[in-house]
Amino acid sequence: MSQPSEEDSGRNPGAHDVGGMVLHGSPRSLPLAVGFVAMLLFAGMFLLADRAWERQLTERHHSNLASEVASKRTHLESVINSLVHATIGLSAYAEARPGLDVEEFERVAERLYRRDPEVFRSLTLLAGSRIHFVYPLEGNREALGLDVAEHPEQGDSFRRVMDSGQTVVAGPWELEQGGVGLLVRSPVGVPGSVDGVTNGSPSAPLFTMSSVALDFEAILERAGFGQGSGLVQLAIKGRDGTGARGEVFHDPQEIAAGPIEWRQTVSFAGGEWVLLARPAEDAIPTARPPAWWAFGIVGTLALGGLSWRVTGYVRDRRRLLAQYHALVSNLEDATLVVRGTRLLWTNPAFRRATGRTPGVLGTVEDLALFHPDDIEGLPADLDFSEEDPEPSGRQVRVRMADGHWRFHLLRWVPIPWEQGQAMLLILVDVHENRMLFEALAQARDLQDALFEAMPGHALVIGEEGRVYRSFGDAWARGEVDAEGPGAIVGHCVEELLPEPVARQFLAVVRRALSEGALQETEYLLDPGVLHPAGSAEGYAPGECREDGQRWFEARVRPIAAHFEGRAAVVWHALDVTARRHLEERLQTLAWQDPLTEAANRAALERAFPRMSSRARRQGEQLAMIFIDLDRFKPINDQYGHAVGDQLLRRLSAALADQLRAEDLLVRLGGDEFLILTGSLASRDEVPPLIERLRGVFETRWELTLDDGALVSVVVTASIGVAFHPEHGESLSELIASADRAMYRVKGRGRNAVAWVEGDDVR
Repeated sequence: MSQPSEEDSGRNPGAHDVGGMVLHGSPRSLPLAVGFVAMLLFAGMFLLADRAWERQLTERHHSNLASEVASKRTHLESVINSLVHATIGLSAYAEARPGLDVEEFERVAERLYRRDPEVFRSLTLLAGSRIHFVYPLEGNREALGLDVAEHPEQGDSFRRVMDSGQTVVAGPWELEQGGVGLLVRSPVGVPGSVDGVTNGSPSAPLFTMSSVALDFEAILERAGFGQGSGLVQLAIKGRDGTGARGEVFHDPQEIAAGPIEWRQTVSFAGGEWVLLARPAEDAIPTARPPAWWAFGIVGTLALGGLSWRVTGYVRDRRRLLAQYHALVSNLEDATLVVRGTRLLWTNPAFRRATGRTPGVLGTVEDLALFHPDDIEGLPADLDFSEEDPEPSGRQVRVRMADGHWRFHLLRWVPIPWEQGQAMLLILVDVHENRMLFEALAQARDLQDALFEAMPGHALVIGEEGRVYRSFGDAWARGEVDAEGPGAIVGHCVEELLPEPVARQFLAVVRRALSEGALQETEYLLDPGVLHPAGSAEGYAPGECREDGQRWFEARVRPIAAHFEGRAAVVWHALDVTARRHLEERLQTLAWQDPLTEAANRAALERAFPRMSSRARRQGEQLAMIFIDLDRFKPINDQYGHAVGDQLLRRLSAALADQLRAEDLLVRLGGDEFLILTGSLASRDEVPPLIERLRGVFETRWELTLDDGALVSVVVTASIGVAFHPEHGESLSELIASADRAMYRVKGRGRNAVAWVEGDDVR
């Protein structure tokens, strides 16, 4: 490539490079012409953008109106359905209370009326086809005795209810008591005759249906029909819930006869309506704000002025670039200018340090400048088109003129160069600093590894599994054989360990080295294998495994700077056998009653979902047996708690012997036990189990007092039995049912069994 020459630096300072052409003394009219063209282009683009915005405003407004119609439909549907479901309760109450009198009706109707007095106009019960009860009576007295079947407007909906047995929303109609309302009619019981037949008593009429009048205008107001943008016109079709085939009953703006933009179905229990909607005639605002037009005018003028200024700037750019060339040439660090992969220029310091004089149009890769191992950390194909993401730079090895590699700090930054942008690559020699840093890092890393590994037993293990060093306080305590650490140093783990454990060791070592991060693992070994044998003295009973093996926990840390030139890890192992035993013991105590070794409440809550799900899948049931010892407290008071504890342990063991493998015995606390049986195909499986359990309480127990004397006691029990899922879906409900049955036994003399159903105690 060419270097800057005297010809380049001595070019006529009055010559200006614009778009690759050298203009000598550009005429004054050029900036003005460029500015005028820029103004025309901006004005044209602004007008195109204005047309696009106008179309967008129209489309957005149409979408907003569609959303408003959908919102009205959803709100109306929600209001109607909530009111319909609230009124159905009146017919359900009349069905449950066929002997309902006027006072009871008024109490029930008043509670329902008070929920929403603004909407509820009246609540009635029909006997046969005539209105028998009405609430409130004031203002609605003339409706009493009205034959709805013969009413010209309401008769059709009455017959629909009687024929279908379903709730019907009728209307809106003019009400007898005045106003316009919806009638929500719900059948009472199974559809039947309408002749007023009584329920077995002359004074008890046969209620056929409930009818609740709702204020139609109040419903529309609550559904938001009086609110909104005012840009959409609405109507409703489908009187009596007949949907699209019905007549229009709400059309304040008389739009039903004209074109309809949107049709939305309003569905509710007992029918449906159709919501008709169209935009208001003046509902398409497309006016743009004054600021938009101001932007167009100001933008046109501003772009023209900017273009005029930029054209003047270009005239001076060539002179400034020539000055920049001279500045970069005087840098003391090796410097290159590149564009992408192409090499544009090098300074004298680069040529002196590397002994390379690049040819014309060469590439960075042609220089063979960087060490092959460092190229992976540089841009792909050595393409320096993007700015360096590492502001502090990166260290690379550069081949020098004498053939040796030296560490340099490489940074690249964008600069203006010739006809465009380029990258300035600066190489700062940091070789001596790097060598010193690596020496310090290796010493510090080894020191950190030794300190971390000192407790217990530590090994330095290479990537291939060879033990290079062994140390730790286990050796200082003398927990080794007479041969000392040399017995394992120099050997591979495959020679020292069983094959499965050796594979585990190698996998952990290689994972630590590949990830460069601390690893943890646990393993079992026979005493004296790899790690010091130690001594079983000082351990509590049960802390050693029956087979004599010990649990070890290892922390494996890679040595970053290599150990004596080799990739290796520090393997730090601690004997955690006692801790593992404690964890297992605590795990057992979490699910077991410590006195009787029966399951505890937590274990029951853990097992119940699994056992109930299995019974449900098999179409079977579970039994909950609640056992409460009778007069257990006097035994404690007379002989002491130690004797009471003996009795509880022996009773628990005896009860457990009577159960199947799938049954669960639980000590609930004190003198209470629960038995949750496994899946039962029939309840007939429970009585034999109860008899076996009661046999336990016929036993005379020989117990030992504190002074060694024997005492003979007999204890009975009160037993309650409940079944899942009939007497309780949840565990707490099932226990409560069995508990209530047990307390029936307590109330009738104890020492018996009670079932949830019935009053018999046996």
